[in-house]
Amino acid sequence: MNEPLMLFAIGINKFTVNNWEEKKPKLLELIKLSDDDVAFLDAKECKTDYFKYNTRPPYFDEFCNIMAEELDEIVEVFTEGLADRYRGECPVKSLDYWQLWSQQYTQGEHHGAHNHGMMNLSCVLYVEFDEKEHLGTSFYSPFPNPYYGTIHKAQPPVKEGEIIVFPSLLLHECPVNPSKKQRTIMSFNIPMA
Repeated sequence: MNEPLMLFAIGINKFTVNNWEEKKPKLLELIKLSDDDVAFLDAKECKTDYFKYNTRPPYFDEFCNIMAEELDEIVEVFTEGLADRYRGECPVKSLDYWQLWSQQYTQGEHHGAHNHGMMNLSCVLYVEFDEKEHLGTSFYSPFPNPYYGTIHKAQPPVKEGEIIVFPSLLLHECPVNPSKKQRTIMSFNIPMA
């Protein structure tokens, strides 16, 4: 009898923002990106305030107030839920250490493959996202297919008003925006203690 077993898997979590229609305009009001906020790494990638504010924008506290319910839920899942699963603790650092930035993509813009270093929970909140026209975050397997040596790429389904949370070392990218509609995300790292 054959009994297939999965030895290695990498999970990500998806959270839905409560009262999204109320919170979305408040979040968009916080984001003030201009043409000066363009990131040029290998090409014009996207507008971001990552470099302007060094991951601590002036709207950080207001973001935390608006998103308090969801941030509490994320912390609870990772400090209690994972602790139970792995029989240990998965503590996160206080808000003083968290990082936040915003990014907007117009047609043809992207953010190439990258990671957020070690020991963080990385999060992407889809603020302006048309699932019929935009593409979600793509993730790359950290190890090749053991039979063929290929690298698997996956794109979990996401909707506007959802947050995906994943290990910060996981290679990911925002594919080229094929739409004339703007795609806006707020990204944040929650450092682990």
